[in-house]
Amino acid sequence: MTTFLLFVLSVFSSSMSQYWQKRAAMLFAMQPDLRPLQKLFSRPLILSVFFLGVGAMTWLGVLSVWDVSMAYPLLSINFVIMLLLSHYVFNEPISVRQWIGITLIMLGVIFLAGGEQWLI
Repeated sequence: MTTFLLFVLSVFSSSMSQYWQKRAAMLFAMQPDLRPLQKLFSRPLILSVFFLGVGAMTWLGVLSVWDVSMAYPLLSINFVIMLLLSHYVFNEPISVRQWIGITLIMLGVIFLAGGEQWLI
């Protein structure tokens, strides 16, 4: 169960890192005159790097227990999270093709994880 919680934290951290990268990109686009050091020490970029580090450390904990051949495909949950975040937070449209893709990804995750004792 502890490894599963590490996995959830890793997925959450990875998604949050992507969220803050998008925020940083938006900030840089809105303020093109920012100097490189201002960009480097901007709140969104710092938070992105922080969550990236947390995600990497928790991912190492997951890999110390789970086989990478099973664990890595489960990270595709990040695609689902980010698509939904982009829609609800950044007001990006989701096409029918993307909904079909999300459905296929989730079916793949369920198929991979279904009945496996290592998730528990």
